[in-house]
Parts: sequence; C-alpha cells; structure tokens
Amino acid sequence: MKCFLIGGNKDLLESIEAYLQANFFYMSTCERSNSYAEAEKLINKVKPDLVLLDSIGQEEDTYNFLKKIKKYAIETLAIIPEDQKMIDHLIKNNITYIIRPIDLNELRFCLNNLYVNRTKELELQQIIERIRTATPKKRIAIPQEKQIQMISTQDILYIEADINYCQVYILDKKPVFVSKTLKSFQQQLINNNEFYRIHQSYLINLNYISKVIKTKLLQVVMTNGDILTASRSKKTEFLKLILG
Repeated sequence: MKCFLIGGNKDLLESIEAYLQANFFYMSTCERSNSYAEAEKLINKVKPDLVLLDSIGQEEDTYNFLKKIKKYAIETLAIIPEDQKMIDHLIKNNITYIIRPIDLNELRFCLNNLYVNRTKELELQQIIERIRTATPKKRIAIPQEKQIQMISTQDILYIEADINYCQVYILDKKPVFVSKTLKSFQQQLINNNEFYRIHQSYLINLNYISKVIKTKLLQVVMTNGDILTASRSKKTEFLKLILG
C-alpha cells in the first residue's frame, strides 16, 4: 500500500514515515510534499493508495485540496487540530481523521481499517475484470410470474426498455414482457460483443440488423421489420462498429 505524505512540519512527516516503515508490513511511502499544489501533481503521477495529510495553512485550503484529490478514488487520512468545523466537514465527506497530538494506537487503528477497505476495493475490481473477460453467456434468465425462462442469446433480436420493465424480442416468437431494467440486461451481456446499446431504450443483437438508414438520426431496421432509432450520441461509434 503506497502512502503519500503531505504536511508543513518536516519533523512530523519524518517521524510518521519511520513509524509506518517500522510497524506496517503492507505500507511503503512513495513521496512527500509540503505544498498542496505540488502534492496534487505528484499524486496524479505516482497514484498512491493512501494520502496521509497533516493539514497546511487555512481550513479552506485543506477543504479545496481534499475535494480535488477525491477524483483519484484513493483513501485519505487527515491529521487535524481539534476544530469542530473541520471535523464536521470531514465527517460529511466520509474522510477519516485523527486529532493532534497523534495517538499512535488511534493511528494504527485507522491505518488498519483503511488497508482493509482498500484491499476489498481492489478485490472487487479484480472480480469485475474477470466477469468482463469471461466467456460470453449463451443463455440468459428471463423471470416470469410462475417460471424462469432460459433464452439463448442467439435468439434475441433486441431488448426494448419501458421504464423499469423490458420487452424481449425473440426470433420467431412473441415478445416477452420482463420486470427488469435494460441496464440489468446490459450487465448480463457485458462481455458479449454481439449486443450493442444504440439508445437508452434499445439493446440490439448486431446479427439481426437488416439495414441502417443514414438520416439525421440513424434508423436501424431489424430482420423482423422493426425500425429502431439510434441516439445522436451513439451515431459515430455505432457506424464504426458495424463498418469494421
């Protein structure tokens, strides 16, 4: 777990760094800085897992810095004076903090919790990546009132959204009405390259496109004769996809 140290007190940062190296097998320090402006540039470059911040300057400077680094989705531990306004701000933004002077037991407790949180997050990312690269599903489950119907993905022409419901159009069969969102179907078919969402209302099987009419808004004609509209934002990407 790479830790980035920020603060104006050089002696304090050095003592914290020594403490981390001596007591936490999973922790290593990657950079130190005494400036928020410099720290933001370095964080973007070294991509640490944890930012340990001994607040510098005015409260507003600290708030602005914490807001900026939030986009990097890294864990943050702030060391702050006993200031209720700042405490309230950190609690509101779900940022871990400890009060000066530092209690080493409290520091250890916070670091261990942050390590567990980061580990869980990385494990989740790995699971998602495995799902993305897994073999595409050949069948998906369509829950009905009294049964769960298993449908081959090869037989699905397209799926149309209707608020929190969907119509699943199946080859040579009547459409099936399902109490599921289009987003949930898209997640089921996330690693199946034969399906593409041309509009917020349509997830289509590319194998059943009959033709595409190039008007201002693309008209996608399916093999069953249905005409679907592609959204303006998808036009360029969709044309590149079908033209190869």
